[in-house]
Amino acid sequence: MRVALAHNLRRGDGVDQRGFTSREEVAQLLESMRCLGHDPVAMDVGGAVEETVARLRAARPGLVFNLAEGWAGPWRQSFYPALYQQLGLAHTGSGPMPLGLALDKHLTKLLLRSHQIPTPGWVFVKDPGEVPVLEGLRFPVIVKPNFESCSKGIGPQSLAATRHEAMSRVAACLSEYPDGVLIEEYVPGRDITVPYFSAAGGALAPAETTMPATATAGGLFDYTLKQDPERWKHLQVPAPIPAPLARQARTLTHRAVQVLGLLDFARADFRLSPDGRLHLLEVNGLPGLPAGGASHQALVLAGLDPATALADAVISSATARLGLNPGG
Repeated sequence: MRVALAHNLRRGDGVDQRGFTSREEVAQLLESMRCLGHDPVAMDVGGAVEETVARLRAARPGLVFNLAEGWAGPWRQSFYPALYQQLGLAHTGSGPMPLGLALDKHLTKLLLRSHQIPTPGWVFVKDPGEVPVLEGLRFPVIVKPNFESCSKGIGPQSLAATRHEAMSRVAACLSEYPDGVLIEEYVPGRDITVPYFSAAGGALAPAETTMPATATAGGLFDYTLKQDPERWKHLQVPAPIPAPLARQARTLTHRAVQVLGLLDFARADFRLSPDGRLHLLEVNGLPGLPAGGASHQALVLAGLDPATALADAVISSATARLGLNPGG
């Protein structure tokens, strides 16, 4: 099957490149698709929209493998699936609405709370002149952009121990991210991630990142740490947590994915507090798929071929869901 790997190619280390796909990831996925018998074509969609439309029409793919993050705005991840649908092209992953919802942390948390899925307390602020009610929050809190991924906009300066500090952080954050920010209760503890792939049974083995900087008081798995190539040395799959807790993390991930309406693949990020409770921070509807990452290792543990696991899981799910012939 002709498969177009749609992505925003990462060309540098700037924060404007957050969530973009590296050349290595593109090459690995293309090779995996070839091994599966597909006819893949790489398609960087970062140029002019009319050029992207022309290239998609010329490629005539049977399936678009969507990893396109988009450039700007709270609906950036929704743009490309909407474009594929307008062009009548089948695509992997979630549609415009679930991706937009998952990127909106405030709306996501409202839905999680309404379905009794534990998430830290928070307040959403968009108006710089607003005086939010913070009395219901436990300090310290973390101030972060509402519509960002990869921990963009999060660093040591994001923590606030008092209301005065929190409002100072809010003003600074809104100046850079005017679409809105969250003031969220900071949960100390461990970073637990649960990959989700429909074709591999749904929520997979939890993973844990144990970088020394995150283990200290006030530690955060922030944007800088997520760009550190050394982070893979601190990744453990499966996470060294008790089996009942791992099952709970998988159950909560499954419920969250269903609530948000996400399709084919996703990732849930938790904090495991010292009292043994899981707190769901966010659900990523368009996670990266690097070889050796948490998703890759969890798929291999689930029995998939290491050489093709990522591409196989996503394409198998999409073709079955859409009724496509993967050999066509």
